[in-house]
Amino acid sequence: MILSTASGKGGVGKTLVTASLGITLARAGKKVLLIDGDMGLRNMDLILGLENDCFYNICDLAEGGCFLEDVLLPVTSHLYFLPASQKESWETVFPAAMDMVLDDIRRLFDYILIDCPAGMGKGIDTAFRLSDRVLLLVAPSWSSKRNADRLLSALKGKSYTYVLNRFSETAGGGLSFEEVYDTLDPEVFGGVIPYSLKADFLSNHGRITEFKEESAFGRALYDVLRSVLKNKEIPQSRWMSFLRMADQENEEAMKERNDKGVQKSRHCLSWNSGSRAYKWQRRR
Repeated sequence: MILSTASGKGGVGKTLVTASLGITLARAGKKVLLIDGDMGLRNMDLILGLENDCFYNICDLAEGGCFLEDVLLPVTSHLYFLPASQKESWETVFPAAMDMVLDDIRRLFDYILIDCPAGMGKGIDTAFRLSDRVLLLVAPSWSSKRNADRLLSALKGKSYTYVLNRFSETAGGGLSFEEVYDTLDPEVFGGVIPYSLKADFLSNHGRITEFKEESAFGRALYDVLRSVLKNKEIPQSRWMSFLRMADQENEEAMKERNDKGVQKSRHCLSWNSGSRAYKWQRRR
């Protein structure tokens, strides 16, 4: 099965969600391939910690410049990654070549997840055409919801599901889960993934494969997959419980970060006028 994740605009955590869903499926024993479909602007390699291993890319494979075993990068057990090109753009990619690539490799995997480029255009059209189902990601803002809605015209009959991402119970300056949920048809609602400080930290350090299954982030991903792939009805109260749990985890993470900052500052040089370091600086 081929799944595409799209958002209509950047900055909604699409790449992080795509990679994390693939990791969750691989942990369940499924053979999974992650494809970075953002030609010229790839970044999935960064959150996977593979930026120094991308010697070939999907365009090289499509043009016969390498073998499949050269370009597929192992991530974890059962999980592989196929990088996008940093030099090519979707305007210069021949769509039929991508068709051949997917035809050749889809039989090797239980699931293929494509991280689509933001916005609309040739890349989105190609990914949607090759996919069995599309996940439309929405962040807590009306602009994100409207931009995701704009992609409906490009689906051309493909099955799709809305997945809300980076939400919290407190909402802060963004929209609440209930505000966006009320605008959706329950039949196309796939779940909500809470904002996680820990997941952000891991992705920024190329260690997203280390997120914990028992965290609110990990549990929400698991239920999104149950909702999308198995049509399981997850009660709204359960999604709300993930948001509350994530808020508590984020508070604990912030406290831990602040405590570490205090401990670190205690070991820093003191620049008061009576300190040795201050006097040494003045002698220089």
